[in-house]
Amino acid sequence: MSRPRFWHRVRFKLLLVSLTLFGIPWAGYRFIQETEHFLRDVQEQSLQTTASSVANIMHGHEEAFHGVAKPGSVLTYRNLYLHRLDEAPQLDGYRDEWARFDNNFTVLQSVDDSLEARIFLGQHERYLYLLIGVRDAQVDYGEGGDSVDLAMTDAGGTLRRYRIQPQAPGWVVARALKSDNDPPVAGTDQETAIRGEWQDSENGYTLELRLPRELLRDRLSLRFFESGSRQVLASGHLFPAEALGRIVERSALLDQVLASVTPAATRVWVTDHQGLVIAQAGRLDASAPLSADQSQIPWFVQDLILAVLPRDADAVADLPADQTHLFVAPVVDALSGRPASLRRQPAHGDAVVVSAAVPIRSSDGVRGAVLVEQTTHAILSIQNLALQRLFGVTLILFAVTSLGLLAFASLLASRITRLRDRIEGAVSHDGRIIGRLQPDHSRDEIGDLGRSFASVLERLHQYNHYLEAMASRLAHELRTPLAVVRSSLDNADQAGGDTAPYLQRARLGAERLEKILARLREATGLEQALRQAEPVTFDLAALLRLQIAALGDTRADVPLLLHGADREILITGVPDLISQALDKLIGNAVDFHRPGSAITVDCALHNRQVALCVRNEGPALPTDADIFQSMYSGREGRQDEPHLGLGLYLVRLICEYHGGSVNAQNWDSPPGVAVTLWLPLGERTTLDIGSAARDT
Repeated sequence: MSRPRFWHRVRFKLLLVSLTLFGIPWAGYRFIQETEHFLRDVQEQSLQTTASSVANIMHGHEEAFHGVAKPGSVLTYRNLYLHRLDEAPQLDGYRDEWARFDNNFTVLQSVDDSLEARIFLGQHERYLYLLIGVRDAQVDYGEGGDSVDLAMTDAGGTLRRYRIQPQAPGWVVARALKSDNDPPVAGTDQETAIRGEWQDSENGYTLELRLPRELLRDRLSLRFFESGSRQVLASGHLFPAEALGRIVERSALLDQVLASVTPAATRVWVTDHQGLVIAQAGRLDASAPLSADQSQIPWFVQDLILAVLPRDADAVADLPADQTHLFVAPVVDALSGRPASLRRQPAHGDAVVVSAAVPIRSSDGVRGAVLVEQTTHAILSIQNLALQRLFGVTLILFAVTSLGLLAFASLLASRITRLRDRIEGAVSHDGRIIGRLQPDHSRDEIGDLGRSFASVLERLHQYNHYLEAMASRLAHELRTPLAVVRSSLDNADQAGGDTAPYLQRARLGAERLEKILARLREATGLEQALRQAEPVTFDLAALLRLQIAALGDTRADVPLLLHGADREILITGVPDLISQALDKLIGNAVDFHRPGSAITVDCALHNRQVALCVRNEGPALPTDADIFQSMYSGREGRQDEPHLGLGLYLVRLICEYHGGSVNAQNWDSPPGVAVTLWLPLGERTTLDIGSAARDT
């Protein structure tokens, strides 16, 4: 017999079952996720509280703000932010050295998006530097061509206006204007104080200007004129002086106030009503360790933990520390009067940044917004530490459990293999039972299986013995009538005259053969009768009285005594089969009874069962003999009637069909044998405890 492959064996299947242990880390991971959601909500609420506290402090510094925004209003004109420059830029009309400030440009766009201007205002020492990038499909030069107008207020608050309208790309000088439509006025110092470089670009032109800081105070507006389409784009009104756009810069006072109230590892921004940063303090903890024992774990474990850590973010965006224009989602919502929060994932970094923004309100509207930011490194550290412990515990548990299951599977497989080998050794290749299977004393399922196999092999052994005994017994039983028939026919052939005695002997032999065949047909027909029988409820006591009376007439030489059948005893079964079983029990008792003694039939009730006992005086049963097995016969010597050992076997079949049992035992006084049928009572039988006790 071929051995099963590994994936068909118990070891492999138990290893597959052990994979269910991965449910432990999954459940732990789900718990960590729920914990992360809880900590995230707590962190967002904490940031909202911090932002609200800072907004309340800002109410005492309203002089640092430059206006209000009405909720739902559209921002038409923009103030310009003044940046501090570390070095003076070169005035060459190119944007290369301004690329690092790309996020801080003020952007103006026309309604149809055909004209766009990007403005950056910086200061280095005593000069202001203005970079202007204009997207224009067609740049025209000369009188009536494209132009840039500047409107500002000087130290005395007087409105000054200038225009730059070059004849060609190159060095330009601003010329003063008296009014909006007046031609330039030449010959003044102010005409040459504002100068710079105008250069064409791929999609328009670039203008770099330098002007003295003392030339203007705190207001500046720009207007761009595109001659081809006659479109005008302006950052603010050009007149009167109080309507010009403001120059906004960081407030040193607010920076100090924020620095005193900003928690550790937190960054706080304060913007005006247009989202321009007027104060900032703190920094994000961008390089915090993920856990205290991070250096003690392998790098691949760290990468694995970082890969599975839940890091849900609403957006992927960076917010540099030098950002001056905050047009991110929570600030925009706060400037509209609604507190908001945002979780953003930096392009480079492991932790998510949580932001919360609240408006700074006044009686006129929203003066500005407060934005508070923190990284989730603290939450990430907790998650990382929990995952490390979960990873270690799961690894150890999985290894121990897998090894334990493998050892247990090996033990089970070895026991099953030994059981298989013992079974194969007990059965020959031609199906004969050549040995006995010792029962397994283990109390588990394999022990029960071994005992079941032992019982099955024992029954098969008995059946084989029955088949082997049938041949010998049939040969023994058939030999006598065949010899009688053969000798009678031979004598009749040799006898010349009177052949009647020989024919009579031949007739007796044929009758004996016919009885043997009838007994065999009776055993075969009984099994078919059991399958086709229909149980009914009948009175067993009445059946006993009728049958004992009938048997008393046919067996007048043997006294038959009946006890306990004087009241109704209802059982459910087949009356003919019960009568047949009783007939065989009485016939067997008659065959073995002591001459002159009586056959006693007792009927008694015991715990919803009726005991039908047939007793006879005579020889005792052999020790350890199963008289109810097929083809068993305890008779010795020559018998007038053929006996195949099927009588008590048929009694057992009938009794088991009715849900009962049968047993036989020896009696000491007087010596004899009692065979008892135990049959269940019917539903309507009333058990008389007193009578049952008396019968017992």
